[in-house]
Amino acid sequence: MNTATLRADWLLASARAGSIEPGVEVRYDASGVRAIERDVQGGGAMLLMPPLANAHDHGRGIRSLAYGALDAPVEAWVPATYTLPPVDPYLVAAAAFCRMARSGIGHVVHCHLSRDPRTLVREAEAVCRAARDVGIRLAFVVPMRDRHRLGYGPDESILQWLDASDADAIRTRWLRPIASVEEQMAVVEEIAEAYESPRFQVQYGPVGAEWCSDPLLERIATASAASGRRVHTHLLESRYQRAWADRTYPQGIVRHLDQIGLLSPRLTVAHGTWLHPDECELLASRGVLVSINTSSNLRLRSGIAPLRHIREAGLKFAVGLDALALDDDDDLLREMRLLRLLHAGTGFDAGVPSDAVLEAACCHGAAAAGIDGAGDIAIGGPADLLLLDLKREVADLCEPLSDVATLFHARATAANVRTLVVAGQTVVQDGAVLGVDEAAVVSELHEQLRAHSGAMAQFLPLLRRYQEALARFYERRAD
Repeated sequence: MNTATLRADWLLASARAGSIEPGVEVRYDASGVRAIERDVQGGGAMLLMPPLANAHDHGRGIRSLAYGALDAPVEAWVPATYTLPPVDPYLVAAAAFCRMARSGIGHVVHCHLSRDPRTLVREAEAVCRAARDVGIRLAFVVPMRDRHRLGYGPDESILQWLDASDADAIRTRWLRPIASVEEQMAVVEEIAEAYESPRFQVQYGPVGAEWCSDPLLERIATASAASGRRVHTHLLESRYQRAWADRTYPQGIVRHLDQIGLLSPRLTVAHGTWLHPDECELLASRGVLVSINTSSNLRLRSGIAPLRHIREAGLKFAVGLDALALDDDDDLLREMRLLRLLHAGTGFDAGVPSDAVLEAACCHGAAAAGIDGAGDIAIGGPADLLLLDLKREVADLCEPLSDVATLFHARATAANVRTLVVAGQTVVQDGAVLGVDEAAVVSELHEQLRAHSGAMAQFLPLLRRYQEALARFYERRAD
C-alpha cells in the first residue's frame, strides 16, 4: 500500500479543540494516518486540518439562477426549481460535488431531488458514481413523500387560486401518482443493497411533515430503529411552515414527531429556523442534530435560525449549504464565517464562539452523514485531510501579532484550498479536482440546459402566475 506525505506549517489536529500547533508532517495511506511528526520546520503558510462536512445539500450542479429560479420566498422558489429540464443526473451530481470538493468539503449529505420516482434507483446509481469519481464521502438521502404535492395543504386548495386553464396545466405537469408507503420503503432498501459502501451511505428522507403522512413517518421511525439507518428531514424552515404546523398539530409539531417515534440520535433536521426554545430542548433530549443553513435561509427569506436557543438547549448543530451559498459558490469556509458573525451577539454579549462553528462544520456535519468520530487527525484514524494555503492571508501580519486560528476564521475561503484527501485518496490538488474533468462536465451540462431554453421560456409566464397564486394562498392562511 503506497504511503503519501503532507507537510504543513500549522496543524489543527482536532476540530473539537480548535487549537493550532506549529510544524507537522503526516504520513498516510488508504488504511488511515500512519504517522505524525511534529515540530517540523515549514517556511510557508500551510494549515493542515480535518475536511469540512456539508450537512444538508441538494447537489444542484446547475445552480438555480441559471434556469430562472430566482431567489424568492421558499414557497415560491421551490416550484421554480421544478422547471429544470431533464439533464444527465451524473453530470448534475459531478458538477456539484466538484465545487464542494474544491471548497474543502470531504463529506456531504445529499438530499436527492428526483423528477420521477420511477427513475429514482437509476438516479441513485448516477449520484453514487459521481461521488466515487470525485472522491468524496456521501450520504444519499432518498426522498419520500405521500401527500401535498403542491404545498402545505391539499393540492386542490392551492389550485383553486388559479383560473381553470392554469390549474389544469399545473395538474398535468406536476401531479404525478404517489407511490405507496411500502413501495417507497422498498426503494430505500433497493438503493442501499445495490450501492451502499463505507463511502456511500443511504438514509431515509421524509421530505418534511408537510408532505408526509403519519403512517409514512411511523413506518420510517420503526425501520430506522430496527436497522440503525439515519433519517434526514426538513423542519420549520419558514414562517408559513410554522403557521401550518401550529394549525395542524396544536400540541406542537416536534412533540408530535416525538410521539410517533421519529426523534432519536439517528435524526437530522434541516433548517429549524422557526424552532421554539422548548422544541430545541426536546430535540436535544432525544439526541437529534440540526443543520443550520444560513445563506439559504437568507436568500429564500426564511429567517435566521435561533442558534442562541439551540446552543442553550444543548442541541447539536451542523452547517449546511443547501445548494444556496451566499455567492452561489458552495464555499463552506465563507458560510462558517457568515454564520458566526450573524450569531456573534451585540456589544459585549457573548454569541457563538468560533470553535463551536468549527466543530459544527467538521464533526457534527460528518455525523449527519453517518460518519462517527470525524474531525480529528490522529494515528490510526481515517486519512481525511484538508490543506489550506494561507500565504496571501498572512502577508500583511506582523509576526509577533500573528494568530493563525483567528486568521483562519476571519479570512479563509475556498480559494485557499490546496489539497483535499479523503480515505487516503487525493481528491483535490492545487485547487483542481483530479478524478473528474470538471470543465468538460460543466460544459456538457450547460449544453444540455441550453437545448431546453425555449421550452423553459415558454413555461415562465405560467410559473409566474402560479407563484402569485401561491403568495395569495399562503398570505391568506397566515392571517
